Amino acid sequence: MVCDLFDNTSFKMLEKGMDAVWYKQKVINQNIANDSTPGYKAKTVTFGAVLDEKCKCRYHVGEQENDGIKFAVAVTEEPNTQQTLDGNNVDIEKESAALVDAQFQYQTLIDKANTDFSMMRTALQR
Repeated sequence: MVCDLFDNTSFKMLEKGMDAVWYKQKVINQNIANDSTPGYKAKTVTFGAVLDEKCKCRYHVGEQENDGIKFAVAVTEEPNTQQTLDGNNVDIEKESAALVDAQFQYQTLIDKANTDFSMMRTALQR
């Protein structure tokens, strides 16, 4: 069945990776939008892949697990730093660089998915 072509670990990891990077972009945009909010503390999103004892790949985004792939995003806040006198610690230059990096990560995942789709399309045409 054609639907089974997309029901594999590779596509699930791409999907969850794109979800994680999208969430990272959302948090960075919130930081930038709150640049002038007194007392606002910038947040950082971290995520990564870990191999478990059974050697199944795992990502962390949320607390969902599908076929051995677990995703969870960690959002942290640095409460002890201060960029301005009003207690705000958003560094626009740092946030802008992080946003560009996240956009690059997202585009890389999109390119990988497009390559996989192209290979499938080529195989199905034969």
